[in-house]
Amino acid sequence: MKPGRKYKAYTLRIPIQEVDPIEELSRELGKSKNDIFIEALKLYAILKFAEKEGMEILIRDKNGEIKQLILP
Repeated sequence: MKPGRKYKAYTLRIPIQEVDPIEELSRELGKSKNDIFIEALKLYAILKFAEKEGMEILIRDKNGEIKQLILP
């Protein structure tokens, strides 16, 4: 947590099968699960905004191939 910031606590009920990827990301990136959730929510908000504005969301793979990302 960053000093001087105000925080609000939430309780999440996460299905067991979804916990492993969260813990794996936490270990790989050296970040807390809390930080993983915050970053994921920020990214999701950006993607939903783009979708709402009618933008296409494109991802380029390591081979240079461009693919469209379709959100659920």
